Amino acid sequence: MNKPQVLIVENSVDFTGALNSALRSCELLKDHFRFFFLLPAASKAVKYVTQKGFGVYELPMKEIRRNAGSMLLYFPYLIMNAIRLIKLARTARIDLMVSNDFYNMILPVYKLMGGNIPYVCYVRFLPSRFPHFLVQCWCRLHDRYAAVIISVSEIVKRELPRQRKVVVISNELPLQPVDFIEPNSETILYPANYIEGKGHEYALQSFASVHGKYPRWTLRFVGGDMGLDKNRLYKKRLMDQSVQLRLQNCVEWESFSEQIDQEYLNASIVLNFSDSESFSLTCLEAMFYGRPIIATRSGGPQEIIEHDKSGLLVNVGDVQSMTQALEELISKPEKRNAIASRAYHHVRDRFDLGRIQNCLMAAYSDALNRK
Repeated sequence: MNKPQVLIVENSVDFTGALNSALRSCELLKDHFRFFFLLPAASKAVKYVTQKGFGVYELPMKEIRRNAGSMLLYFPYLIMNAIRLIKLARTARIDLMVSNDFYNMILPVYKLMGGNIPYVCYVRFLPSRFPHFLVQCWCRLHDRYAAVIISVSEIVKRELPRQRKVVVISNELPLQPVDFIEPNSETILYPANYIEGKGHEYALQSFASVHGKYPRWTLRFVGGDMGLDKNRLYKKRLMDQSVQLRLQNCVEWESFSEQIDQEYLNASIVLNFSDSESFSLTCLEAMFYGRPIIATRSGGPQEIIEHDKSGLLVNVGDVQSMTQALEELISKPEKRNAIASRAYHHVRDRFDLGRIQNCLMAAYSDALNRK
């Protein structure tokens, strides 16, 4: 029997956590489905997805932005791409489509224009991050046209104004097994793309407060700028801030890494001081690799971390608490190792891959049955 063919619609121009999660779900289900990706033309993610062995189609997608030019181009491109998608889905014999986040409107417009292939919609961002009227519009359309809506956390589900089609399925653990090894370096890892709101500046401030006492420790940022000028400017401001804080010799600035597993394993502490997280792959991955994580109570992390057991939670923007937590893990290696060990085991119990695979299979099968 031929496998159903699934098209993942993702409008990212670079590698993101959402794309990473989509790739993991495809790997998890590849024995049951044949996956393809639809990405923006010239996206940096095309190369990465093809290296993973998945076929890629491209369309000239546009994201809606807060400027008149973007608004003028967005809707014509949206309609043109929906028309192209009707033809693509037919010629490629697609059986199911997946919108990798709910703000991407290609699939609802595709359905409005007569497309008959069912689709699953992920919600990977906290709806409260967006203007209320847009969230209402997006949710109304997906509630009308999506077969199944997947929320990556309970907090995301609670923020959705319509929930009749919503199921909660968390992001996936890395698929490659790894043994627990106690952290023994003097490196603090901050894995996040250089985007405002990700909390890099708080990491610099808290690190500056403890560095004089622990001068051998290093803070290492790893992430991309998404090819956007505003993100490059943000990274430059962060680097200027590190100079002002006299940290230029103990802070490392790295771009996107395809060996992120080694980044985690080479670190002893991982930080995530984001303002808002729908789930948090950073927390999930840090714990998977047996590394203690300090994260903000920004949404998803509270559903992953048991405070003071499998990680430490601090309030958003609370640099004093961030500093105290960081010094506690640096100064107390026994506690650092104990949290690392508990995190390693807790995340495997809480986010069992077999259970997530069954949930995804059920959601995709339910959507296919609506065809």
